Amino acid sequence: MTSTPLSLHHFADYVRRRWRPLLILFFGLLLPFLGFVKIAQEVFEKEPFAFEEPLMLAIHAHSSPFLNHVTAAFSLLGSAKGMAPIALMLIAVLYRLKRSRAYFMAVSLGGVALINLLLKNLFDRPRPSFWTPFLPEPDFSFPSGHAMFASALATSVIALLWATRWRVPALVIGTLYVLGMMLSRVYIGVHYPTDVTAGALFSVAWVFGLSQILHIHRIPPTSKVSDRAAHKAL
Repeated sequence: MTSTPLSLHHFADYVRRRWRPLLILFFGLLLPFLGFVKIAQEVFEKEPFAFEEPLMLAIHAHSSPFLNHVTAAFSLLGSAKGMAPIALMLIAVLYRLKRSRAYFMAVSLGGVALINLLLKNLFDRPRPSFWTPFLPEPDFSFPSGHAMFASALATSVIALLWATRWRVPALVIGTLYVLGMMLSRVYIGVHYPTDVTAGALFSVAWVFGLSQILHIHRIPPTSKVSDRAAHKAL
């Protein structure tokens, strides 16, 4: 009769000692993946998102020649022509420093490119048609390849720099870069907000998962002392 309270006590102690890695796992993998799945389910079932049209029209109402140039630059940077040289240069530099990190970057970015192609053809969501974009796109809309690639690149760099003093700058710059890429695609009118949100969320989960599998930045374990103490208590 006392086994259940004792087990609950041990479980609570286990969670208390490991709350930080569990929290990182939740926000780095579980939450973004579930967010992607939720959006993907609605898109697959052809369910409309009521907020998207008014939001996009509101953004389009603030268009200007200056913003056109800025968003066009983001789009070029996030395109295959813009990202391929950056990705290859990063992989080459990382290869000279540490091969495992180069392989991590290659799998992160290459995997996202392949997965995006498969997902676009699976969901075959048409592009928005609220106005004529000044940079039209010929393929399907969901998920956004620009957002996926930008998020994968930013998350990969953050993972590589997490244990260094450059963690906070990488996190801030990477977040701003991804948000700018997402907003630019909606501003131009070639993606719905859910396209870019789902793409960014998927890449966060993808890269975080790879970083754990490939031991790039493992979630810090609990101390051996506390583990031994817990084992003795059992």
